Amino acid sequence: SEIPPAIEVKPGSMLRDVLAAIAPQLIDTETGSMRPDQDIYGIRLNDEPYGLLRNGLDTPMRDGDVIELSLIIMAGG
Repeated sequence: SEIPPAIEVKPGSMLRDVLAAIAPQLIDTETGSMRPDQDIYGIRLNDEPYGLLRNGLDTPMRDGDVIELSLIIMAGG
C-alpha cells in the first residue's frame, strides 16, 4: 500500500503509533516492538536514525515531524 505524504496524529502519539498506522508490517502488534525481520528498512525521524533517538519508538510526535522510510538493499558476495 502507498504511504501517505502527510498524516494527522492524535495528541500523545509516539513514533511507534505512527509507524503502526503507515507501515504496519514494521511493528509487532502484540509487543509494540519492531519486527525482527524488518531491519531492511531505514527509519529516520527528523534526519535522526530511530535507533539513536533517546526514547526510540516511544519518541513523542510533534507538529512538523518528518519520518523517512527507506529500503536498505544489501548485496552479498
